[in-house]
Amino acid sequence: MKNNIASIQSRLKQIAQQEGKAYQLIITRYFQERLLFRVFSSDYALNFCLKGGALLYALEQEKSRPTLDIDFLALRLSNEASRLIDIFTEIGLIEYDVDGVVLDTRTLTAIPITNEGTYPGIRIKMTASLGNIRQVMQIDIGFGDVLTPAPTRMDYPTLLEMDSPQVQAYSIETIIAEKFEAMIDLAQLNSRMKDFYDVYRLLQGEQYEESTLNQAIFNTFAWRQTVAEPTHSLFTDAFATDAKRTGQWMAFLNKSSLDTQLEFTEVMKTITQKLQPIYHRIVNMKS
Repeated sequence: MKNNIASIQSRLKQIAQQEGKAYQLIITRYFQERLLFRVFSSDYALNFCLKGGALLYALEQEKSRPTLDIDFLALRLSNEASRLIDIFTEIGLIEYDVDGVVLDTRTLTAIPITNEGTYPGIRIKMTASLGNIRQVMQIDIGFGDVLTPAPTRMDYPTLLEMDSPQVQAYSIETIIAEKFEAMIDLAQLNSRMKDFYDVYRLLQGEQYEESTLNQAIFNTFAWRQTVAEPTHSLFTDAFATDAKRTGQWMAFLNKSSLDTQLEFTEVMKTITQKLQPIYHRIVNMKS
């Protein structure tokens, strides 16, 4: 086992060098991948739907932003912390000797996330280890959101040659819909630059179905009871060129080691062109 772990660490270091990435980032991705393998190999595979940065990595690989946590939507589960502790204890005890990862269920904690959706979310933390390497894994679980269309199934990419997690995941349309709804809801207060980046990347990729995206956005607005006013500051030049927001954008790109040549005005141009017509349809339907 020790030789196997040393070999895995060596191969992960090689990947970091080849990709020009920090070794710690590759370790984080590896732990996330192997945790996902256990979640979706468990009896609770149909109770979790992957979303967030870990899903975007699977969809976009090197074009995606780095993420330090895993986000799930819980399906047919209550948001009781004690129940989730029990579930992740079972998941953490699943053995898969090939990857060398050990999840220490004794370190499990679960605390409420009070600003997560209609119902309070739960943040799970648990320590993962690979030999002498240890890292606290963070898993944010949301409840009560609507999915349009139904969850998709996908093979999650693996860093090394071993069994791939068969994950249940958000559709691209639902990812865009939820992030767009947050942009409308937060308006001028929005400092979540990662959402603008993610939506821009997904709209550029054009891997979505337009009519499904229309329905996903309408359903998300209706479910979250989001007010759609006839005009919105999100689509204005003033929003795209605001000096404070531009500074936040550059800080986000630098921190995330992303393309600093991508201007916020270009991002907002794409978002406005693609999503403002859908927004106007929602306004007209409610008027």
